[in-house]
Amino acid sequence: MHELASNVSTGECARIVDPVQLQDEKYTVRHLCIVNIHSFSADEVKKISHFKNLRTIIIDCMPPLENDTLCALQMIVETSKSLRLFHAQLWSASCFAVNFGNLKHLRYICVSSIPQDKICGVARLYHLMVLHHGSSGTKIDEARYLGNLEGLRYVSYGVPGFGNFPISRLTSLQELRNYRVEERTCNQISAIGSLRDLRRLGLQGLENVKNWEEAKNAKLKEKQYLNSLFMEWSTPDQIMTDNLVLDHLEPHVNIRELQIVGYPGLKIPSWIENCSVRNLISLKLISCINWDYIPSLGQLVLLKLLMLDNLPKLRQIGRSSDMSKSSSMELLLPQSLNTLEVSKCQELRELPLLPPSLISLKIQDVWLTKFPIIGKVSSESIESKSSKLIDVTVTSCAHLTSLEGSLLEQKLYMGTLRVLTIVDCKHLESASIPFEEMKQLKELAVMQCPKLRTMRDAKDKLVPSSLRELAIGGCGDLEIPLLGSLQLLTNLSRLELQNCSSLLSLPSADVFKSLRSLQNIYVMRCENISSLGGLGSLSSLQHLAISNCNKLTEAGSSLLSGSGDAEEHLVEPGNSLRISSLSFDLPSLLLHEPLKSLCHTEYLFINGCSETKSLPERWLLQNRSSLRHLSILKAESLESLPPSMQDLCSLKSLDLDGALLLRSLPYLPSSLKNLSIRECHPDLEKKITKHGSPELNKIAHIPDVTIGGWHFLMGKKFSREAYHKLSDSDRNR
Repeated sequence: MHELASNVSTGECARIVDPVQLQDEKYTVRHLCIVNIHSFSADEVKKISHFKNLRTIIIDCMPPLENDTLCALQMIVETSKSLRLFHAQLWSASCFAVNFGNLKHLRYICVSSIPQDKICGVARLYHLMVLHHGSSGTKIDEARYLGNLEGLRYVSYGVPGFGNFPISRLTSLQELRNYRVEERTCNQISAIGSLRDLRRLGLQGLENVKNWEEAKNAKLKEKQYLNSLFMEWSTPDQIMTDNLVLDHLEPHVNIRELQIVGYPGLKIPSWIENCSVRNLISLKLISCINWDYIPSLGQLVLLKLLMLDNLPKLRQIGRSSDMSKSSSMELLLPQSLNTLEVSKCQELRELPLLPPSLISLKIQDVWLTKFPIIGKVSSESIESKSSKLIDVTVTSCAHLTSLEGSLLEQKLYMGTLRVLTIVDCKHLESASIPFEEMKQLKELAVMQCPKLRTMRDAKDKLVPSSLRELAIGGCGDLEIPLLGSLQLLTNLSRLELQNCSSLLSLPSADVFKSLRSLQNIYVMRCENISSLGGLGSLSSLQHLAISNCNKLTEAGSSLLSGSGDAEEHLVEPGNSLRISSLSFDLPSLLLHEPLKSLCHTEYLFINGCSETKSLPERWLLQNRSSLRHLSILKAESLESLPPSMQDLCSLKSLDLDGALLLRSLPYLPSSLKNLSIRECHPDLEKKITKHGSPELNKIAHIPDVTIGGWHFLMGKKFSREAYHKLSDSDRNR
């Protein structure tokens, strides 16, 4: 299909990544996308002018442009009189607004900001259909002119919200996001009453709707095309003077997606209670802090996603949890439900029966005492429903003590499970997990469950070989059996070991040789580990991160003190271990074999150099042809960078934090594109601000530099305040 589209669009559509491509494109191109335009010179940008009939210009580039390049691009836009679509994802995109008023055919504008004095020009674009404006800099007095654009179909204006101009005349609107309801006449809730073609609507500031009469004037129930509705009260702790407001914000029965945030009333609206919105497929109820009851919603037969987040008083879902007292339909959540997410509901002790249609269950910070089970629909037999369950995630459930008798013991539903996460359940003691049934399990995480006991038959329930990601640590008696099953996990690509107190060493060479797919290892807070084991046998490893492993760090420090002449000899490229990314606490870990002999590392992150005065120069030189990014955090004792930094010929980014003793810089490689030293000695900060100083000359070739409170973009100096102002006003979020 892509090849067909390319053939059909030949001569009319072009995506330019390199200036050389401009020479090969026909002058008939109408739709143009330019990537990495910051690498174009002004003369190369001017070549775009030979496309005389441009209808579309898309600029995808975040780095700032040089003034000459920016001016050339402005000229292109200004002379493209037939332009229909302009989308600019780059700094200083606001400068193009100067030309918008003269481009009378524009239908689509997406920029980071529009200056206050240029909004009137945009208001003359009577063909405009889409306006996406990321900044809230335009004043209300200027923004009112946008109310004349009667052809607008999509508006997303400002951060945090749109609503600075009257919309009642914009009767063609189909998408209105971030509309902020205010008490002023032109921005009251009644202003949307005439917008009958809306497909998506986002309402903020609904606390400004004082009574149900005002709410009724929104005429949401009459908007038959409305598919998605977002409603937010910004003051959820405010006392409601009229509890019928939400009842009269009832949408049309055709609504498909609904999100209610911060509603301070005491009750869920009647139109949800009686399931009048029967076509819902997505329902999100967030931060409605006074609700203590939610119906089971079983009659919303099309509902696929239900999210309950931060409902701190919620005690009950549905009328009963006793099968003998209610019908199965009343107990069940919607029978088509695919995703259930419940979080921050500390008063909720039990969930209703779950439908067999469930694909994903995520429970976080809910004080359940009993984990739910999957039920059945009416008289339908369980066997007649094939399992769809893929993901079960349970985190921070402080009152949960057992998973026995839960859906995890319903073996019929375990065969399709791919993700199982049990984390931070401090009082969880028993969990009978039928690993032998989980033939498709890909990701398993069992962490921070210190009281977890091994079941009697746990030794016979080995983790399936299908597993690709494993995270274990602080999981009581289950820790040792899980570690013991590593050799069988031939498909494992990611291993995370955290707070594994029983772990003395990483696995042996024999174990690592069998893990031919393992690419990522993370080891954190394993206090007793003192050896990297057979790590050198793991030829597939790409990323290694080690932090807060005190005994391993101590071993590295002892090697450092006795390294002697070993530092003088470089290892030639040829080592079979090729780890592309390393992340450590201290550089002394680089003295451990096999890390000491690495020659192909691209990214090095060291977080914890508080006692390190210099960097491991020998190791850096060993990796000079491959190292692209170097980041050193907490560099309080770092006094200097090695002179050989200039030899790191592939280095693109250098990041130092807390280098308060750093007074000067060495010569840096010509490949460097980004230098960030967020804290340094005051002497260095003074030197780089002096015109023509040696320190300033050392960074002159680097496009993006931050040193202390100063920023340099393409050689131009900005104070911290000016830089942040530029970022806030011009970066397209």
